[in-house]
Amino acid sequence: MRAVPYGRDNYESWVAIEKSIRKFDRVWNKVEKFAGRKFSDPENFERREKRMQARRNERLVESYTYYFGGQSEEELQYRDYYETDIENDPEDENVEEFDDMHEMNMQGDWNPKLYDFVETSLKTEVHENFEDIISDKLFKYKYRQFADSVEVFTERMERVRERFFDRAINRDAAVDADLVGIYQTDEQKSSFAQLMLDHEKFEATADKATLAKREYIVSEALQQYRDYFEDDAVEAASFEYLDNLSNRDRIRFMECFEDFTADPLKGKAHAMIQKREYNPELSSFNNLLLDLVDFKDRVRPLANDLALLDVSKKYQSRPLEQVFGPKKDGLTQEDVDNMTPEEAAAALEYHDLVHENYTEAEVE
Repeated sequence: MRAVPYGRDNYESWVAIEKSIRKFDRVWNKVEKFAGRKFSDPENFERREKRMQARRNERLVESYTYYFGGQSEEELQYRDYYETDIENDPEDENVEEFDDMHEMNMQGDWNPKLYDFVETSLKTEVHENFEDIISDKLFKYKYRQFADSVEVFTERMERVRERFFDRAINRDAAVDADLVGIYQTDEQKSSFAQLMLDHEKFEATADKATLAKREYIVSEALQQYRDYFEDDAVEAASFEYLDNLSNRDRIRFMECFEDFTADPLKGKAHAMIQKREYNPELSSFNNLLLDLVDFKDRVRPLANDLALLDVSKKYQSRPLEQVFGPKKDGLTQEDVDNMTPEEAAAALEYHDLVHENYTEAEVE
């Protein structure tokens, strides 16, 4: 079959649009379901509506609410109303997006091998892409799920994941450092006030404290690329070239990095900051002034901390003990029996991982 000339930018837009359409369909179905809840669920409507309104008032009337990960009040109301249904049949956005990619892969329309990517900016002649070799490799890795069969993709990603955890056991503890704490300290030590008060203590704390993490991401991204294409003869032939990349090109490979120890959820949650209690002995105007002062002195600093937590959460690596549970000398059958199937599987995986990579002295 002859490859179809097509622009790489058009291809990426096409993929993004298809994914957005699929997500819009899911969200629209939920909106319609929620809008017609009174007629589709008359038996439980009153009870569920009462619960939803009570939680809504707690968030909007009694508190200031910060929404993490792009969550909205409308989504929370939906989840409050259908709480029991979601507990019985969880709605996981990560799983839904993975299913979208799987369905697109099965359709085969987005397989990059079907297209001869050309430079679309030239209107009078057809020319191959002006992209360099690094861009080609990043593009190939980004859309690998469409280029490989389901079996090949699953096998290769499992290899990437297993080797990631093998290396993670011995990685620098600075990689798992608390990003929120680092940037809060940086805000103090690199502030203009610190420079004026004591310039000797002025320092870019965040830049130094995250250096190990940035270096780890670069090296791990290159290694994940190698692990995935290990059995690809064409890509394996260029692995030697990857060892001689410039710093700028190595940094570009950070796009390939995937942290399997980060929180698998997309950080969707909310936090409530209790509002100041209304004082009936004061006038409405005085209460308003006190509300403004309270917002400036108490609420806004807390909201800034929450915003920092929100943006840093998706980059926050976790120690393996938090991912799989604490290390143990041995895992008894009683331990496994007291766990849920998911907890047992994770504990057994971590137990095997630890004993494969640690000496007995290190485990103790």
